[in-house]
This record gives sequence, structure tokens and C-alpha cells, in this order.
Amino acid sequence: MRLSSIVLPAALALLAAGPAAAQQSQAPATDAPDTGIHFGPLSLSPSILVRGIGRDNNVFNEETNPKSDWTATISPKLDVFLTPGPMRLTYTTTTDYVWYQTYASERGTNVGNGLHADFAFGPFKPSLGASVGNSRDRINREIDVRARHRTYGYNGGLDVQLFEGVSASVNARESKIAFDPGAEFRGQALDTALNSTTDAIDAGGGVALTPLTTLRLTYTRERTRFEFAPERNSESYRVTPTVTFSPLAVLSGSASVGYRHFTSHSPKVPDYAGLVSAVTLATTAFGRYRIETGFTRDLSYSYDETAPEYLETGVSAALTWQISERFDLHLNAGRSRLHYRSPTLTASTDDDTAHSYGFSLGYRLTEHLRAGLNGDWQGRASERSVDRGYDNSRIYGNLTWGIQP
Repeated sequence: MRLSSIVLPAALALLAAGPAAAQQSQAPATDAPDTGIHFGPLSLSPSILVRGIGRDNNVFNEETNPKSDWTATISPKLDVFLTPGPMRLTYTTTTDYVWYQTYASERGTNVGNGLHADFAFGPFKPSLGASVGNSRDRINREIDVRARHRTYGYNGGLDVQLFEGVSASVNARESKIAFDPGAEFRGQALDTALNSTTDAIDAGGGVALTPLTTLRLTYTRERTRFEFAPERNSESYRVTPTVTFSPLAVLSGSASVGYRHFTSHSPKVPDYAGLVSAVTLATTAFGRYRIETGFTRDLSYSYDETAPEYLETGVSAALTWQISERFDLHLNAGRSRLHYRSPTLTASTDDDTAHSYGFSLGYRLTEHLRAGLNGDWQGRASERSVDRGYDNSRIYGNLTWGIQP
């Protein structure tokens, strides 16, 4: 039975139970953010971003003879928070209107919607969520074509407070991706290669090391099934200890470093057993400087049938300097190595390397309106084939209006 057929009826049942449970517990699941727009338990946070106003110097990420064009993207967004009694309901809707002046094929609309419900019934904290997306954005650092694809996600979980500072949790989730028929990259059909459904169950426990620091250990079983390429099917399990730091701490964010065992149904795909990681840490110094760092390492599926998976290892860093009340400067840099694991490749032909760095100089016109001048430099180098590489540099403007949660 699909998780989606369980989550949606369960969500309706819990939502219906919310008002009755509110009479037994007066504390909300989570305080609603101060968005500035309130109607009793309902809060709204609208925003709009006009971004990428400028020239894209390599529209198709080509290694030779790159094409350039004027472009801009308008992105309205609305966050809705509803907090009746012990329930917090969060709904987010986003839309991107992407415009290119000359290359009409790159124009498009991206839409995303997400609904999440959190409950607090004493020591029991159930949650449910669902999301759906319809996009033509590039899906990752490997695939350069803007191909229409749809994503679906469902999850349901329960967190139980066992003792003071000690909790246990279980969560089930399902995600699905489906490319439109006819979408291709480098001569390969993306729907045949990547249309798939992944189911996972997470179980674990956590302990509060300090009032601002929590240690969790999670065990995950994961299964991926491909719609048109069953030989790509696989199973995984993970063991991931994670340290989480409160936003109120000197160091905020989380650090997860664990072990993953991946087994493919295809004898042509090597198994993987080793390190996976997801680290995002930040700190603020002297009230003006915010430093953020990231490290990721995990296995992903490739579109390429000759090398159907790769291990991506990435590092990133960013610095935000609040120069004055109105001016701010943001600097960022990142690098990712895509290591293709295939017996047909050698040590000198199995890596792609992507890099990016940039800046954003912002000026706050009003409390909720910011104008920015941005520069981005991105590229990829490939050992597999010269034509897989590219470089792109852009100078562009952004204009952001919004009530920040």
C-alpha cells in the first residue's frame, strides 16, 4: 500500500480531531511566527522576488559557442500559518514565472505547494505532510536541460517524549519524480532513466545534551523503484547520528555524519557501503557577521545508463556582513565532486567537478523592500568528456518584498 493512501486520510482525521483535542490541551504545537498579518489564529506571510534581472551568458550550459540572452524571474510566495489549540498547520505556495527574451523554449512556470500539520498532545507529537511540485528548473548539478518534471512527497510521523530530555520517533515518507514524455538530455530519455518512487521509514531517539544541543541517532530503511527501468531498483539502509544546535546557540544548525549501505538489483551497478553526511552550521560574530558552512556527501542516481549512479561530495561557505542598517554584503563559494561509480570508467575518467562563487550587495529601501546587485560565476569540468564542461558568469539584479517570518 502506498504511503500517500495512508497519509491523506490520516491527515483529515487528525485535522477533524484538532478542535476536540484543543479542549484538553491549551498549548499550541508551535508558536506561529510574527508575520505582521493576523486574523485570530490565522497568520499570513506574503512575499515576492524579482530575481535574475540581467543577461544569462550561457543559457544552455554549453562548453563551446555559448548562447546569451536577457532573462528575469518573478516569484510570488505565500506562507499561511494556522494555530488552533494544539495544532499548527503550515501551507506554502510558490510560483516562478521565468522569462527569456530570445530563447522562448527556456520560458516557463514552476509551481510548488506544501501542507504540513504538527500536533502536541502532551508527550505525543504526531505530524503529517504532503507536497507537490511542477517545474522546468534544472533538477541538479548534473542535468543541464530545463525539463518539465513533477514531484510528489508524503510523510507522517510521531515523536514521543519518554523522559525529560529524552525522546523517540518514527517517520514514514514517500517521494516520487516523473519527467514528461519526450524530455531528453544527451540523447537519453529522462522519464525512462529517472521516473521513480522512493519509500523510507526512519526510527530513532534523541537526548538533550544541553538546553540548546540535541543528539539523535536514526536508522533508515529506504527502497527505490523505477517505473521504466526496474533493473535500477535498489535498497538502502542508513545509520546517522545527528547533533542539532538551537538557533539561540552561538553555533546553530545541524551536523549529521553516518553510514549508508546501498544495494542495486543490477549486477552492473556496484554496491556502496560508506560515509554519508549533511552538515549545515552557522554562527554570528559581533552582531554584524554571519558565517555559514556546509558539507554534503551522498549517493545519487544519474540519467546516464552507462554510469547510473554517482557519489557527490560538496563543500560550501558563505559570509553575510550587515554593513549598516540599510546595506548588507553576502559572499558565497561552493565546490562539488561528482564521482561516477561504473566498471566501464577508470580513475582518470570518472569525475565531474562543479564550482560556484558569487556576491550580493543589498540595499534596504524600506523595512520589507530590498534591492540587490548580484554576481555569479559557475562552471563544471569533466574528466569523462570535454563537452560536459561549461562556464557561466552573470551580473544581475534582484528586488525582494516580503514580511519575513
